[in-house]
Amino acid sequence: MEVKSRREEYAEVTRAAIVEAAITRFAADGFAKANIDSIAELARVTKGAIYHHFADKAELFEAAYVAVEERLLANVLAGIENIDDPWEALRIGADVFFEECTKPDFTRIALEEAPVALGWARWKASEEKYFLGLLSGALGAMAEQGLIAIPAEGDLTARMLLAALDEAGLSVASSPDPQTERERASDLIARLLSGLRV
Repeated sequence: MEVKSRREEYAEVTRAAIVEAAITRFAADGFAKANIDSIAELARVTKGAIYHHFADKAELFEAAYVAVEERLLANVLAGIENIDDPWEALRIGADVFFEECTKPDFTRIALEEAPVALGWARWKASEEKYFLGLLSGALGAMAEQGLIAIPAEGDLTARMLLAALDEAGLSVASSPDPQTERERASDLIARLLSGLRV
């Protein structure tokens, strides 16, 4: 096992602090209004340190976006870790996503700002990188077991389900009563999934 040098460890800690500060500022101010000075101040580093790790504000925003997406993925995987029933795993995974949609930093960065700051195509590709494969794999396994009736070829069902989750997540995030909307969204997704049953 390769042992990291003190310099490498310091660089990792510094980068992590910058990304955490960026999440806070982008969530509070949005991509357009957030500035490197405020992020540097919050992270307690110089602007030079930020530019050592990130070429520009857009690259820093992408790192913040990736961090909140990876947090969501980790929470979903932890939530379904010991669940053998594929239907329950999908339901729980969706509910974890909706719970994340009640958090202001995830809502602002992943749902509101990312499509504009990254561009729609890049945002969609990143979202699919994290979650399309997860959904496709789950649905494919269920189809192989004869639990659902979907075509074996392609991932159209997974793409449609991902789009439905995105829209429901936006509804949860923008609701004046996110917890109630989360319950409604979870129920609706469960009913949509039940329509795939053989």
